[in-house]
Amino acid sequence: MERVFGKDRGSMGRFFRMLQKARLPYLWILAYIAITALLTNVGISVTEYTAELFAGNVNFGTVVLPFLAFTLLSQLINSVSKIMSNLCVARIDRNIRKMIWSKTVRLPLRYYEKNKPKEMISRITTDITAISQLIMQVFVAILTSAYTLVITLGKIGSYDQKLMVALIAVLPLNLVIAFVMGKMKFGVLDLVNQKNAEMTQTIAEKTNNLLLIKSYGKEEKELQTGQEKMKGFYKSSILNAWLGFATPMYALVGAMQFIVIVMVGRSFYSSGALTLTQWIAYYGFAMNIVNQLSAYCGYWTTFKGSQGATKRVAQIMEETEEDIEDGEDAGRLSGDIELKEVDFSYEDKLLFDKLSLKIPAGRVTALIGPSGSGKTTLLNLVERMYPVQGGKILFGGEDAARYSLKSFRSEISYVTQESTLFAGTLRDNILFGIKREVTDEELEKACTDAEIMDFIREQPEGFRTDVGEQGDKLSGGQKQRIAFARALLKQSDYLFMDEATAAMDIRGKDQVWKSVKRHMEGKTVLMVAHDRQTVQKADYIIVMQNGRIICQGEPAEVYAENTYYRELIGSEGQGR
Repeated sequence: MERVFGKDRGSMGRFFRMLQKARLPYLWILAYIAITALLTNVGISVTEYTAELFAGNVNFGTVVLPFLAFTLLSQLINSVSKIMSNLCVARIDRNIRKMIWSKTVRLPLRYYEKNKPKEMISRITTDITAISQLIMQVFVAILTSAYTLVITLGKIGSYDQKLMVALIAVLPLNLVIAFVMGKMKFGVLDLVNQKNAEMTQTIAEKTNNLLLIKSYGKEEKELQTGQEKMKGFYKSSILNAWLGFATPMYALVGAMQFIVIVMVGRSFYSSGALTLTQWIAYYGFAMNIVNQLSAYCGYWTTFKGSQGATKRVAQIMEETEEDIEDGEDAGRLSGDIELKEVDFSYEDKLLFDKLSLKIPAGRVTALIGPSGSGKTTLLNLVERMYPVQGGKILFGGEDAARYSLKSFRSEISYVTQESTLFAGTLRDNILFGIKREVTDEELEKACTDAEIMDFIREQPEGFRTDVGEQGDKLSGGQKQRIAFARALLKQSDYLFMDEATAAMDIRGKDQVWKSVKRHMEGKTVLMVAHDRQTVQKADYIIVMQNGRIICQGEPAEVYAENTYYRELIGSEGQGR
């Protein structure tokens, strides 16, 4: 229950700071407020003519006809008001989703190592809807309801000031109940949204890895894991359902207020302070005020609930994003890559301490070493996916930090082991990130060199063949070949590879490597590799262990000095 009644201090500030960054449709919102205010004024007239009818005045020209006209006008304005409200909600949702998506793409990789990426799905869908509800059903509604309260109270005050004061005296009980229920609602809905995000993340993860689950016979175990997440969401939903007890409490308060309103109005009517028509109108106005106050209570509850639902969205917006435009244009990078006394920690664990090394330009350098020695992390640091915490990374003697991330990364091609693809066509994925016009001849040449062209020709749709979600219609080797074709088309002077041919057969590796050698002649290749066949393609070796460089140099030199390299290469590597 601590989650339910926990402090929500700071949530308000984060939320309003987030709204300042969102481009809300202010003109549409103002138009909606104006239409709603007009509806209130027309509603006053409808209530007055209704009172005349109940008092027995059925004059067609002065009562019945105006009553019909104002009622029809009220319905028309009400319809326009609802349309305007829906349009405002749609525009708010659109603008905030664009804002959150922009933030999502610009957050550094480190954020997603601490936070589950798939939980972002819930933030971008469910929570953003809660934000638009909060704006339209709370903030804007408070303004329109306040106008209605002032106008209606003024109308009652025109009958008798004492009547208005007496009415105001019976209203505060709603506020007390709403405050308590609102605090509970905040905690409960915060818990519901958290459990929903956890369930969504788990289901997405398990369904994406069904092959692994089935191959190891873990269906029952993973079924139980998913059911536990669903159970957590179910329990939080049940807790939310118990808050339904607030409805009878509101109804009881409303009944008590109804009795008091009738008794007060009756006493004023009996004393002659009100006419029959005024008493009937007073009742209509008084119930309108009660409804508005009940709406205020609902606004508070909705506000606390939405505040809980959108708390994490506001937290995301406060995260520091990468500024990919800041810095000089990198131009065409060239020269050796040099790390000078680089420090880097991961989750408070020191990984690199004063690490220094040089990766020679124009050569194929292999990073080898046991798993967990820091090879992939080093690759990511060199590409500036993570900022170094000390020292420098130099390209051709120039500090890489002086260049903008956008221009710097565009000068490097990177092929990973997973080689994830996007839903779309083969052509879309091959040309992803290529910023120049590519001719059909260039495209086919790159695909031929990457050993994927024969497969493309076999497809009825050719380059228009759909690859499926995350490329799930293709094999791992085909995905890697597509990634290589993309890298070849990018024509960078630097190619980084992280187990980039792991999913290929021996023949495929040889053919792709021949193409890489041809395209990257005189250029710099830096690769992480564990298999002998790939490592033997390198003409410079760097051996890593526990975040340190324990040996580097020509293959023959490293073979003579390093046991790990000798065991990896075997007797075939002797004399290289």
